[in-house]
Amino acid sequence: MPVRRIAILLAVSASVAGAQIIRAPGAGAGGATDATLGNTLGEAHRTQGEFERYRLLHLPSARTSAPANCDERVGNWCYWYDERPGPPEPKEIADARAQLILSLDAFAHEMPEDRWISAQRVRYLAESERYAEALTAAKECGTGGWWCDILIGFSYHMLGEDARSDSVYAVALQQMMPRDRCQWRDFSMLLDDDARQQYRRLPCGDPKRTAIEDRTFALARTLYGRPGNDTRTEWYARWTMTLMLQDAASPHQNGFSEDEKELLLRFGWARQWARQNTRRSGGLSGMGMRGGMRGGDGGQTVVDVISSEPVPAYRMIPAGFVLNNPSMSDSTNWRLHLPPVMGRYAPPYAKSLVILEHQKAVFKRGDSAYVVMSYDAHSAKELAGAKLDAALVVTPNSATRDYVARLHDAPQRGVLSVKAPWGPLLMSAEVTAPEKHAVARARYGANPPFAVGTRVTLSDLLFFKPYGTIPQSAEEAAPHAHPTERLRADEKLGVYWEAYGTDPQGEQMTISLTVVKEVEEAGFFRRQAKALKLAREATPVSVSVQDLSARGSTMSQRALELDITTLTKGSYIVQLEVTVAGQYVVRADHRIEITTP
Repeated sequence: MPVRRIAILLAVSASVAGAQIIRAPGAGAGGATDATLGNTLGEAHRTQGEFERYRLLHLPSARTSAPANCDERVGNWCYWYDERPGPPEPKEIADARAQLILSLDAFAHEMPEDRWISAQRVRYLAESERYAEALTAAKECGTGGWWCDILIGFSYHMLGEDARSDSVYAVALQQMMPRDRCQWRDFSMLLDDDARQQYRRLPCGDPKRTAIEDRTFALARTLYGRPGNDTRTEWYARWTMTLMLQDAASPHQNGFSEDEKELLLRFGWARQWARQNTRRSGGLSGMGMRGGMRGGDGGQTVVDVISSEPVPAYRMIPAGFVLNNPSMSDSTNWRLHLPPVMGRYAPPYAKSLVILEHQKAVFKRGDSAYVVMSYDAHSAKELAGAKLDAALVVTPNSATRDYVARLHDAPQRGVLSVKAPWGPLLMSAEVTAPEKHAVARARYGANPPFAVGTRVTLSDLLFFKPYGTIPQSAEEAAPHAHPTERLRADEKLGVYWEAYGTDPQGEQMTISLTVVKEVEEAGFFRRQAKALKLAREATPVSVSVQDLSARGSTMSQRALELDITTLTKGSYIVQLEVTVAGQYVVRADHRIEITTP
């Protein structure tokens, strides 16, 4: 769990004396109006503060402590990432919060237009996971304007209705003063150094900067096939929470500082709290301390409050080099914890997020790309036995539009295809088990193949299971595509490809298809080059044919079947070489993993 620590000084006797029972609104001693505060709003503040002091005194003991080195230090705060669950909330705290909510409801009835009371109602209902009631409370906000809209947008986000949340927040931002709107949209603290420098070169309000913001949030989504943009609404929900915490007590009991605000915006707000009591004499350690607090002469009890955000939490914004050219990214660039992690987000629908076993291929259709993806969810045990949804989403580098294919009630093994503009692309293949909050995903660039200085170019290779006839098109081969690149050696392997730019009058083509053992050397390109060099020295499977290109078309669609029963367990590269008159040999290759029958 991501955790923070701040030390709070409490004299033990004062702590015990400070424990109070939350009272009904407006009732002081003997039922009289509180003479000290004198008004409903003051009583609301006092009641909320009493709950937080009560919570502090009843926090469970922590089972974790700060590491020797923090992942991040922000001012006096220490932040570290730890996925171990925190202690459950005691029932007495939950009961006290429920009583507080009743009090806030009554205060809101007396002062429906008070922004602070409206915010606290939504805050504590959301903390209780009563999200539908939080939405009702947000809609009862009587102040109007963008303040009520952000409470509604926050509630929709917590309900998982991010398309609605996105729409409401967009309206709210348009109603803000330009300075506030710029502040809310500025996510530079989530960016790595390279991306931050590029972003900050543009002034707020510049259309180019706005385009970067929209494009970045589009690329940062955990699931491209999910309606709305929950990464963006999470960012705005965090800003909403910063306003809820202003001028309001919290378990840390020290006010809401700029340092705590930065941590909240980068890593989310706390959902769990725990305490550790330590006895210290003299001065206190600087770990987790706010300025201005000092240890007493005789020794005091220090309460270390550890707060925890939701887990697992993944890197929120991709690396700068991915944002600049997503079509050139590979799967490693989308690792969930790729450093430096400037900000994290824990999507509630992705309690587990694993790699999706799949196969993909791209084919040219005029000015469009036909993308085929087959998948196998069996290897993801997190999805086992669950109802599945599948999506194939392809987006150009601009990320201004998604091209989507979806399967509801998807099978464990399936095929999806989608058409997108021909050019640099980013592909996201996603299979989800909503009831288990589990996701299997594959994401990387899916650039259309090309070769420089040649007339004839080749498509990707698509592996298919032979089905008694040779496919005449990618559309025919796609339903029979192997669901992964992991194949058994006791079956024949079908390989489909297309050649573009061939002479429509018909021309001779020399086609060679070879399966060669992958050389175990660091780096893909070194392995590939070495394998190509060795292909003619040791070829466990090889086919070479003379062919005539398609007549009346510049596209030649071809398929072959290979006998791979001689292959032993291991990694191989399937290499296709095509030679036509007047140009050098063009190649395409695809990696496979051979398993034992």
